[in-house]
Amino acid sequence: RHQSYTSLTLKMPAADEDYGIPAADQTITNAPSISISPHDGKLSWCTCKLPTVKETFQEDRRLLRAIAFIIILLNLPYVEFLLYPFLLFSTWIHEMCHGIAALFIGGRVEWLNVYPNGSGLAYTLIPVGKFNSAFVAGAGYQGTAVAGGIMLSFRRTIRGPRWGCVLIGLVMLLSCAVWMRNVFGLAVFLPMGVGLALAGWCLPKFWIGELYALVAATTCLNAITSVHVLFGTTEANVGGVTRKSDATTMEDLFLIPYWVWATIWLLLAFVMTMVGIILVVDSPSSGKNQQSSENQELVEFGDTEFDMPP
Repeated sequence: RHQSYTSLTLKMPAADEDYGIPAADQTITNAPSISISPHDGKLSWCTCKLPTVKETFQEDRRLLRAIAFIIILLNLPYVEFLLYPFLLFSTWIHEMCHGIAALFIGGRVEWLNVYPNGSGLAYTLIPVGKFNSAFVAGAGYQGTAVAGGIMLSFRRTIRGPRWGCVLIGLVMLLSCAVWMRNVFGLAVFLPMGVGLALAGWCLPKFWIGELYALVAATTCLNAITSVHVLFGTTEANVGGVTRKSDATTMEDLFLIPYWVWATIWLLLAFVMTMVGIILVVDSPSSGKNQQSSENQELVEFGDTEFDMPP
């Protein structure tokens, strides 16, 4: 039977204002319900509700600071370049999603490049088939949206930001060693991978939380804003070569206009951002008013390029 509790007394050694952890013996009232599974007896720390303005300011100061920082940089002259690394990071996620999708259907990734103008290209070999091509072509924008939403959901946890940055950094270094082939990409993502991993390992919890929230917020933002280029053009210059966009590839496969696919991906990006804000994974003590705490043999391959326009 599911039981709900509306008041809980926590025994903690000290207060932590940066994470919203209350002082010892502080009573939390009006806490959200805790679900106890009759099968495993585990507590669920995942909440799903639309936060009020008061709750947003109390529990999401980290996210609010990240959003304010982004807005300021976007509107001040000569400092917008500070968001450039985050643009490249989102492009890397986009191309990685193409690559992971190819691996998922039994294909392989030949190489993965990111270019100075913010564009990228994943060259994959996949089993011939319309749906295989569509699955990999659509994975870039969809994957970035999903990744941003998931990252955003873990912003309040204590270990999530730390281990998230370490994991992202290690995966980035692995992609450089296995797939990255252009000098620019290696020059950017090798130090970025090392930096993220070291930040996750060494930074104090306040600053790693701030960094993680900023990375998650900019990933969601770029998942939304990067789609707009698909509405105005069917081709883009990627790596000095004019290539079809992912939406145009989908149009060629299913004869559905490219703008329809762009609209679907844009809506998904909005939805996943809202999911990341509303569906929150919380640590037991993360807020003052929060809850306590197959291999496939390939007969024939098709060469496919999936790009991220600038």
